[in-house]
Amino acid sequence: MQIYNSSFGKINSNPKINFKGKIIDSHVHCGKWTNDLFSTKDVLDFFNRKFNGGKDSIDRVIISNLDCIINGKNKRPYMDELSGNLKLLKKCINNERLVPFVVCQPGYGSADNIEILLKKYPSLIRGLKFHPACLDLPANDAKYIPYMSLAEKYNKPCLFHSEVITDSNNNFVRGGVSDPEFIYEMARQFPNVPVILGHMGLGGAKAHEVGIETLINSIERDDAKLYADLAWVDWDNPTKPHIVEVVDKLLHSSKGDKTERLLFGTDAPLGVFGERALKQKDAYENNIKNIKQAIKDNFGDEANKLISRIFYRNSKKLLNQNFEKMA
Repeated sequence: MQIYNSSFGKINSNPKINFKGKIIDSHVHCGKWTNDLFSTKDVLDFFNRKFNGGKDSIDRVIISNLDCIINGKNKRPYMDELSGNLKLLKKCINNERLVPFVVCQPGYGSADNIEILLKKYPSLIRGLKFHPACLDLPANDAKYIPYMSLAEKYNKPCLFHSEVITDSNNNFVRGGVSDPEFIYEMARQFPNVPVILGHMGLGGAKAHEVGIETLINSIERDDAKLYADLAWVDWDNPTKPHIVEVVDKLLHSSKGDKTERLLFGTDAPLGVFGERALKQKDAYENNIKNIKQAIKDNFGDEANKLISRIFYRNSKKLLNQNFEKMA
């Protein structure tokens, strides 16, 4: 069996690899973003397309409401925890393709608000979402604890925006509010709660290396249940070096194959990952193809399994949803 090597060199590809399949995008938004407003209809219209000549289809999207995340002129979120999340939940009730994560606002809101929603929609709500940068609240702050306790109580995963800050010379400035180490610190207090490092340390190549290191450390130490999504990771690099690196390290961890901890995600429809970015309208599709090609080129006989896991089965398992079997 041929596997990836640390030099990132290509090895013989498996010509029978299956590039066709259902996809779960684990990092999607609706709501207001700067000068754009994305409705759930906009999101569904975008994902109703067939990608890669009809070979790939987006089966589900994990979605959260930007109205609860992004701050308005008063430096507070546009909508509070109850009204903003309810707005999204009502759109998701009759559409199984939309898998909602409710946005939490420690420092502004109350975990009691989230529990009201969890009691009213226990099966519809599939997870909790945190954005420390927009909250301007370090991810290890005690204000997160009541919310994390709810995640533990109701058996829900948590998605944290993670980001490593660098200066103009691309040197690390550790200790940003969304630093993966802060998220890891919070996750260690709740070792049974799956915690996703959104963007795997957003901030460029060195930042992703920190995200990878944090993820692998948590597995080697077995003291937290960290995951990572691939939103914006290597998005403009067709060879996907950091995605290949994290797959290799997960595949060969001292605890065995831990590739279940990696999820495909994009942050759509923001930036280039939406049809409004007309100059790069194929960016979403190309990202899918390039990730799959990088896995094919580096992991040989393992590629089919890895593609199936990263793009679909890992999210399906994490969400504990009884989705239909992958075609």
